[in-house]
Amino acid sequence: MLLIGDSLLHHVRKPTTVPRESTETYIESIGGCTIDRLMAMIKQDNFKTLFYNQKHLVILIGTNNLARERSESTIIKFEKLLQLIYRKYPHLSTVAVCTVPERTKTSIFYRTYGDNGGKSIRKRIRKYNRKLKHLRKKQPTSKKFQIIKLNFDLSLHVSKDGLHPNAKGIEHISNVLQSYADTLQIV
Repeated sequence: MLLIGDSLLHHVRKPTTVPRESTETYIESIGGCTIDRLMAMIKQDNFKTLFYNQKHLVILIGTNNLARERSESTIIKFEKLLQLIYRKYPHLSTVAVCTVPERTKTSIFYRTYGDNGGKSIRKRIRKYNRKLKHLRKKQPTSKKFQIIKLNFDLSLHVSKDGLHPNAKGIEHISNVLQSYADTLQIV
């Protein structure tokens, strides 16, 4: 299984699997990664070997996009990312997408729509996550991705910077990803 995404995956524990064959789970955490950057890296075949050796893909991306842009443009970019992945790596058995967890701050560096106490970012995240469900419904059966919900408790899972998961948040993500891995038929 390959997990790929932004800095939210940085300290996440690798899900353990019980494969019939020897397969390694890989986590590629790219700090500050946006959907555009991930698409460029995939087009350049940066992860080609990792993709070819895996049948299951989990994507956690969009947090940095939503800090800077509206949910409408983010979901369009995400749909293009999915199309690229399905075109380049049709052998994947499953593709799962994590919802973007809520946070309290837009960004330290970018305050596109003003921080206003984090209300704008939370609104964009909620809207994006709803659009993600809609996008899943309109996909053909052969390209239907799964959604992994990362429901953060803002008072429990987010660090003081308002952006990143704290130790409990990392543990929460790890547990959710492990639960998802337990449902897969790794062969």
